[in-house]
Amino acid sequence: MNKMKRKSIISMLLLSMVFGMFSTSCEDMLSPDSERHAYSVAEDTLYSYWGILKSLQNIAERYVILNECRGDLVDASGYVSDTISAIVNFGDVEDPEKWKDGACAYLKIADYYHVINSCNAYIAMCDTDRTTGTNKKYMIAEYAQVKSIRAWVYMQLLYAYGENRVPFYKDAMLTTDDINNFMSSNYPKVTAQLLADELGPELEELEWVEYDSRYGLPQYNNYGDVSSGNGHYVCHSSKCMFPVSIVLGDLYLLGGKYADAAAHYYKYINSENCGPLRVDRYICTGLLDDRQDYVTYSYSSFGSYYPYREPAAVSRQTELITCIPSNKGKLEGKVLTDVNRLFGFEATMRTYAGANTSDGDAVDGSSSSIILTPQYERELIPSRGYEALCDSQAYEIYLGTYAGTTFNFEQIVELRSDEKRVGDARRVWIYRNLGQQYTFRVGDNNLYGKMVSKQNPGTSFSTTYPVIYRKSTVWLRYAEALNRAGFPSYAFAILKTGLCNNSQWFPEDPARANIDAGGGYVPVTDYLFDYFMSTGDVRKVDVFDYPVTDSLFAYYDEQTGRYLPVGFRDENKMSSYDELEAWLTDYFQKEYEDYQARYEASLDTDEPLEPMDGPREINKANVYWGAASEDAIGNEPNLSCGKACYYIDRRELQRAANTSYLDFRQPYLNGLSIYQPIRVKEQGQLLNSSFSTIAIPSSYDPDLTFTIGVHQRGCGLVRYDEAGQDFGMSSYNYVAQVQKKIKENTGMEVSEADIYSGRYDAEVQDAVEDLIIDEDALELAFEGTRFSDLYRAAQRRGEDYLASRIAKRHSGEVDESLRSRLRDKRNWFLPIPQD
Repeated sequence: MNKMKRKSIISMLLLSMVFGMFSTSCEDMLSPDSERHAYSVAEDTLYSYWGILKSLQNIAERYVILNECRGDLVDASGYVSDTISAIVNFGDVEDPEKWKDGACAYLKIADYYHVINSCNAYIAMCDTDRTTGTNKKYMIAEYAQVKSIRAWVYMQLLYAYGENRVPFYKDAMLTTDDINNFMSSNYPKVTAQLLADELGPELEELEWVEYDSRYGLPQYNNYGDVSSGNGHYVCHSSKCMFPVSIVLGDLYLLGGKYADAAAHYYKYINSENCGPLRVDRYICTGLLDDRQDYVTYSYSSFGSYYPYREPAAVSRQTELITCIPSNKGKLEGKVLTDVNRLFGFEATMRTYAGANTSDGDAVDGSSSSIILTPQYERELIPSRGYEALCDSQAYEIYLGTYAGTTFNFEQIVELRSDEKRVGDARRVWIYRNLGQQYTFRVGDNNLYGKMVSKQNPGTSFSTTYPVIYRKSTVWLRYAEALNRAGFPSYAFAILKTGLCNNSQWFPEDPARANIDAGGGYVPVTDYLFDYFMSTGDVRKVDVFDYPVTDSLFAYYDEQTGRYLPVGFRDENKMSSYDELEAWLTDYFQKEYEDYQARYEASLDTDEPLEPMDGPREINKANVYWGAASEDAIGNEPNLSCGKACYYIDRRELQRAANTSYLDFRQPYLNGLSIYQPIRVKEQGQLLNSSFSTIAIPSSYDPDLTFTIGVHQRGCGLVRYDEAGQDFGMSSYNYVAQVQKKIKENTGMEVSEADIYSGRYDAEVQDAVEDLIIDEDALELAFEGTRFSDLYRAAQRRGEDYLASRIAKRHSGEVDESLRSRLRDKRNWFLPIPQD
């Protein structure tokens, strides 16, 4: 470390000490509950958890601005400031002084270490063994949160400054002696591997806290006035927390430990605070009418139009998980308005029934509120690359007719005309309500333009707080981890239809379902066996009534009372009894070898296993077969609709049976989807203003959730698309989308059999990853995740993966100069402070 950098870090730590001692009052934050007051006053002032959250406000907007400015979804306007331009252009500025720490508030590294040092101090001082009269360790929940926040901030440092550039330490720097010791020590630099190794195990030891009914997330009073009908609502205290399981997932996803990441995301998803994505929340719809010359977009009418304003605590019914709130006035604390300002919305304080200071702060008992007014001279605008991505999506609906109260499906269609295409309806966030563009007065004329309105869809300041986590964020990162852990078809299911435990939805493995043979599998008698082998057509056999031609062998396991699926989604399907016998022989041999290993290990225990004489013998009477698309993936084989996730790869299905983070039998992952957007044909015309839905019943089981995939939040809620359905398939299906991406990436044209063969697994994973990255952009645009999402993918795919995408943001075509600059990874990050 050179002398200048050491000097700047000393200043940074001294500043952190000063702020840690004098600016952590929690008077302007949430009011602590009575149990929290048991902690000593002196330590509470220095190491208050809410003081730490207050310090997070200093990097909250930076989280959004740095991630989006360095991504591909926003672009700089002609009104951009020099400092924001330097960030957008990755430091490629004429005056290097504009790209130095101190020249721009968004580049200050000290704010990150202020939070980290405050966390270190809290961790060093907190007595997690202290109990109340009920033997409840009342500090443990806060302690877990502080460690979780520290890990999250370190990850943001890495995304902002890069690997091997900034110091990692867990000591509390509270005195000048601490600083001197820091100078004489050789602290390691932050890397993804270091964070996973150092902070992951610590958090794993505390993960249980949030799932223990005695603790859970720390609970405080709400932040802001939340009385019924009051417009000054800020947020529920539980939405200021950083769930340990999610942060662990992020640590391991960044560090390339994909199975571990998936396991921790799954743990949170399968909790009372998450569950499946709900069909009645956060849906964007598009309407194309033949009587107007533009497409109309709107927010969902079923729930909150944006997740920040949900008044309840974090639960399965809410979308928002974590945000960093703003104060609503400067006298109360820090007011976050930079994101609004950069995207073109001026914040104005309104004061009622009282005096105000020269700065506009309300006094003398007056009330105040902040309104947002759109301004033409905004610095950041939606990129052409983002619009092109939205344009390329197919918004699909069901077309059909009504017979009384019954809707008759006829086909799945893309909602478009010869001139107009709906695309992804989530582009509503670059318009006003109902898809109208913003109007600006410029001289004597009105100018219409698109603005990023996502953080303030109703020009309401109380919806503008930087969001860190919501349900979609967690599900998308779970999909990213699943894909790289070897489950790409499961990852795609999260995008298309959602994953949950419902016999009409999730392709449950028969080996875990205990199927009744009489209702599904049929014994392979000599007649049926010979007939099937000669014709290959199960539909001609009287005992079957399934609209499919595929088939499945199954072996009834007498020991477990379940069926072993054989041959499903495998290019080497069983075509003779000899092949089936060979498969079972190999299966039983492996089963025997596994048992032998466990038997030998048990000999050194107090309860040794009974020995096994040898591999089991095949009983031909236990061989069954049935229709794969119906029977192999559900425990109700007679359902004529089949299963939504019919495309799951059999190899993945079999591995999932022994993978804990793919067990969807738990109560919070139940799901039912019966809502679809439909359009009624009128006089043979597709385009019309009539829009109906299949109603959600008023009395439904609260343990069931109307489940959707992430893609359905903006591209229509299309559920059924099996080839056997009379009304066809959605264009957003696994095989077609993977084929498209593989061709874009490699130039190869692959068949469906190729995708399931195992020969192209790496290409399939890359293709699904591309789909996830696209979905990240469509769902999470402008929220502060974009650069980090591209960064993680580029760690696996190479520098050009990030460079080529960002280089298209201005015009939709590649800017070779910017692409060349970003092929050098050193140009991705902020400068290290020099003075």
